[in-house]
Amino acid sequence: MSVPRMETQPETEAASYSEDGVDLTMIRWMLSLTPAERLEVLQAAANSIIDIREQNAKT
Repeated sequence: MSVPRMETQPETEAASYSEDGVDLTMIRWMLSLTPAERLEVLQAAANSIIDIREQNAKT
């Protein structure tokens, strides 16, 4: 499973952060993915968390 890579966009296209500090680039990137790609990204993140927890449990 390959996780889609985030492509950088020029800063002039749109604001990078909302007025309250939310990173809009990540939201736009996630919305640019298909639903299946979004699930792949989230599953990869969940798997990473599980791996980290398992590694921490061993120490």
